[in-house]
Amino acid sequence: MTLVDDGTEAGEWGYVAVDDEGHRGTRATLIENGVLTDYMWDYLRARSAGHGRSGNGRRQGYQYLPMVRMTNTFLLAGDSDADEIVAQTPYGIYVAQLGGGQVNTATGDFVFGMTSAFLIEGGRITTPLRDCNLIGNGPAILQRVDAVAGDFAMGGPGTCGKDGQQVPVGTGQPTLRLSAVTVGGTAS
Repeated sequence: MTLVDDGTEAGEWGYVAVDDEGHRGTRATLIENGVLTDYMWDYLRARSAGHGRSGNGRRQGYQYLPMVRMTNTFLLAGDSDADEIVAQTPYGIYVAQLGGGQVNTATGDFVFGMTSAFLIEGGRITTPLRDCNLIGNGPAILQRVDAVAGDFAMGGPGTCGKDGQQVPVGTGQPTLRLSAVTVGGTAS
């Protein structure tokens, strides 16, 4: 799988011609073929590491300090068929849409709500679910991706909240399958 952050995607919610530090928006490949290859960089972190900036120095408004923030972050299409991924899954959860969530950027631990989700039983999407969350650790979850389809699509507009700031961002991905993830919710 390959994951990119691309501020040059004109028309997308996270588009930045120039970031809030005056650097041109760029496309950075963060993970290439399953291997971590780069990070998002702002001026301060790039200077201390001797690295070039990536156009990710962003802030909500002039009264805030810029910090490293995503722009349009998405997983590139793979070569599996989305319907076949579901058909080859004996039991699982099909998440059609995620809701709000949060990530601890120091540890990678996350929790995301699912606003549209269904059981997968015998390779078929069946019963709708509600009030469920995905819980896990980003680096660990990335190692559990075992199929990526070719049906890539950008999602709707979103925001990235960090240190009390909100900035517009875009996200996208194709259908993918995780071999395991923790799901929490209510039993009622």
